[in-house]
Amino acid sequence: MKRVLPFALLLVTVALLAPVRAHALRLEAWQGHISIGYAKLFSDSLAPTGSLSVAGGIDHPLVGRFRIGPVLSLSLLGSSQTERGSVPAGLDYSMLDAALMVHWLPEKGFITRVSAGPGLASARAELQVAGGGAGFSDLAVGEVKPEFALELTSIQRNKLVALGAELGLRLVPVEQGLWTVFTARVAIHY
Repeated sequence: MKRVLPFALLLVTVALLAPVRAHALRLEAWQGHISIGYAKLFSDSLAPTGSLSVAGGIDHPLVGRFRIGPVLSLSLLGSSQTERGSVPAGLDYSMLDAALMVHWLPEKGFITRVSAGPGLASARAELQVAGGGAGFSDLAVGEVKPEFALELTSIQRNKLVALGAELGLRLVPVEQGLWTVFTARVAIHY
């Protein structure tokens, strides 16, 4: 199953890019966006309360009301403390990810952009311990894994520069279980 997932994601990406013609990649058709806000990790009892998240991306028209492009985001997820016996330890959580997103732009409604796609995430839980670190090594995470990314955006329509809100979800399967990262950010599309 682990070998099939990356291959399936590659096939879906190629199928989505097939309608794009090389001469259609005009520079003026590219659009970009940046966002900043909050991220919260849901994984286990040690998951921190959340912290800063930033993202940026560019996209190009695909067909009809669809666009495609990469999105890069960094989420500083916070830190948590644990204790085993009389030895305390801290964990600092973060995630850097890059996803190839297909964006659907609905004509009407509150949601103006629905984005989804595969990606690659570097999930980190850095162990901070003064002594006895071997007793906590099972809590540390340092993995690069495939992810699934989903975002819902509500921005002003038909503006050169638009301000709005963005809700996101990243699903990353790490060794200890599934990391589910929720983001809520203020977005600027240009």
